[in-house]
Amino acid sequence: MFNFFDEIKKKFKLENNVLDEFNIINLSGKALYIEGHNGLLKLSKEKISFKIKKKIIDVEGENMILKELTYNTILIQGDIKKTEIIWW
Repeated sequence: MFNFFDEIKKKFKLENNVLDEFNIINLSGKALYIEGHNGLLKLSKEKISFKIKKKIIDVEGENMILKELTYNTILIQGDIKKTEIIWW
């Protein structure tokens, strides 16, 4: 099975643990794909928040929907304006 982040590590000869904590891909502000989350905290059309280890990721925008949610991945679609990492 193809894994985007494994291919990036191979291409740039990165150590295996470089991309292990979490990975985020923003697709032109219309979709956000996240690997490595530890749970959803807030869900609305304007703000989605979730945990990643000792951090919180806040995603702000308009008309956002949670398109996919698995044990460690999230796919958000909508008009994404801001993505912020909050350390706690």
